[in-house]
Amino acid sequence: MKKLSTEPLLHFLLIGVALFLVYDWVADDERNDFASGESGKQIVISAGRIEQLANVFAKTWQRPPNRDELQALIDDFVLEEVYYRQAVAMGIDRDDTIIRRRLRQKMEFLTDDTAALIEPTEEQLAAYLAEHEDRFRESGTYTFLQVYFNPEQHGNDPEAYIAEQLTKLQSEDAKTASGRIEVGDVSLLPTAFQEAPPRAIDGTFGSGFSEQLDNLEIGQWQGPVTSGLGFHLIRIDSVTKGRLPELSEIRPIVQREWSNERRLAVREETNKSLLQNYDVVIQWPEQTAETRDEATTE
Repeated sequence: MKKLSTEPLLHFLLIGVALFLVYDWVADDERNDFASGESGKQIVISAGRIEQLANVFAKTWQRPPNRDELQALIDDFVLEEVYYRQAVAMGIDRDDTIIRRRLRQKMEFLTDDTAALIEPTEEQLAAYLAEHEDRFRESGTYTFLQVYFNPEQHGNDPEAYIAEQLTKLQSEDAKTASGRIEVGDVSLLPTAFQEAPPRAIDGTFGSGFSEQLDNLEIGQWQGPVTSGLGFHLIRIDSVTKGRLPELSEIRPIVQREWSNERRLAVREETNKSLLQNYDVVIQWPEQTAETRDEATTE
């Protein structure tokens, strides 16, 4: 039987309650700050608001404000409130894209912050790791040598020439006394790769090149292997297989991914819940509606 603390429905209900409490707290704070008198023109700055202004100043300047600075902060906040009320009274806030997006963003921040309060259990993280092995699996590495051949420099049958060079490579004549390989064409590509991961290999030779290395045997020259640059003869010296780390090794990473996925899921559920309270009617412009209907029938 699952524990109640792991039920997604309970999580969503807790988020809803938290959002309500946050809203109620913010609304109370606003009411305390801006209590209206009979004329509706009274602005009251609460002690809590003054403390908040002082704290913001202290975090910015690394010291508390003096009396004159605090008074200036209060005066500016009062003026901001006056302008805000006047703008609302004039309807300036309506149909303003920037204001609408900012309010939506603040609502999403509230949802995300509440979702972050949900702590996963070890069982949930272990299950998440098992379900997303490819995301957390460490890639293997390859240690190998490569010799490059430019297909434009060897006539109509470059593969025949490369086959001859492969035979030469497999003999002792392919190296000088210094050990330098004397086969292949000049290029800027490195000859040796030490414990290179697939991403680095594909970044050098092109996407999918590392997958071709899996088909080669270790310890002998083989090829040709093709890339976006041309042909290559390869000698694999060693391969380390990829592994899935234990949860204890990468717990912060798994928890971060789990929390992010949970945050997106909670936001999606919140969107659905909010939309249920509205009857959405889309009045398509006539030309747009005709275009949409034509696309539907095709």
